Amino acid sequence: MTLRHLLAALCLLLPPAAHAADSVVVAINPVSSALPFFVARDRGYFAEVGIEPDVKIIAVPSLWISGMISGQLEVVGSILAIDAANGNLKKPGTLNYISLNAQSATYKMEQFVIRTGFPAKSLPDLKGARIVSAPGLGNVTLAKGVLAAAGLKEGDYTLDQLEMAQHINVLKSGQYDAAYTLEPGATIIAQQGIGTTLQAGIIAKLVLGDANANAYVGGAAFSADFIAKRPDVAARFAKAWSKALDLINNDPKAARPYLLKNTVTPESVVDTIPMLLYTMVANLTPQDRKNFQAYVDYATSTGAVPEKVDTSTYLKAY
Repeated sequence: MTLRHLLAALCLLLPPAAHAADSVVVAINPVSSALPFFVARDRGYFAEVGIEPDVKIIAVPSLWISGMISGQLEVVGSILAIDAANGNLKKPGTLNYISLNAQSATYKMEQFVIRTGFPAKSLPDLKGARIVSAPGLGNVTLAKGVLAAAGLKEGDYTLDQLEMAQHINVLKSGQYDAAYTLEPGATIIAQQGIGTTLQAGIIAKLVLGDANANAYVGGAAFSADFIAKRPDVAARFAKAWSKALDLINNDPKAARPYLLKNTVTPESVVDTIPMLLYTMVANLTPQDRKNFQAYVDYATSTGAVPEKVDTSTYLKAY
């Protein structure tokens, strides 16, 4: 046997070479709406499809958009449609949703909370209040819209943007009277006796006229470059993401523990954190799509999105 034949025979006996996982740059804000990412990563769903996320913790929506436009980010774990619409107007096709999140009085996310001792029983009672909002144009637009619907105009209150991790402390100290905040912050505020929820299901009520309707307002998005340049990787990422959504929707008890080490959620409240309704774009009903369009149309009517957009153009089904 020649040396060449011997080497060939040895190669047949060796195990196949391991392929390095494909790295994907993902921007995450550590709040409960990012739960699908935490589930997919920590349960090994990404590893199963040969993906290793390169995580960037970013809480400011404008940085997500600039990162997607510049090609520094490939995926955003959760972004409001108001912010995505403005990003797509700057550079068409920049953000393409693969899944959407719905909220309502049952599927809670954005909420108005008041600090303990502040005399408010309904939103009109926030006249004169010092209010802190989750950051970003989308959040501020909705906060102001809800207050306007309650009869309050700008000048009747003060509204400042602050990262949600600080909402608990500024309410506890009395620096602010109320907050337009997200989960898990609202549940933690209530559990610690710092404050109470004044109104939930606010986007569904404001935009759709029914606090119990499923208001699809944002979700996970891919950049256009990621889809075009690495279609196989994008499809595999979406497969892992879909598996995470199935777990959250069908077995929330199994999913909630992934909030513990990934967000500020303490163990004492993890079993009571409200869940959003997560839906892959491929599974949206015609009514779901109408609700999503209604949300962006509302943003256009307020000037938060400068021109009408067709949301179907940045929905990507996998």
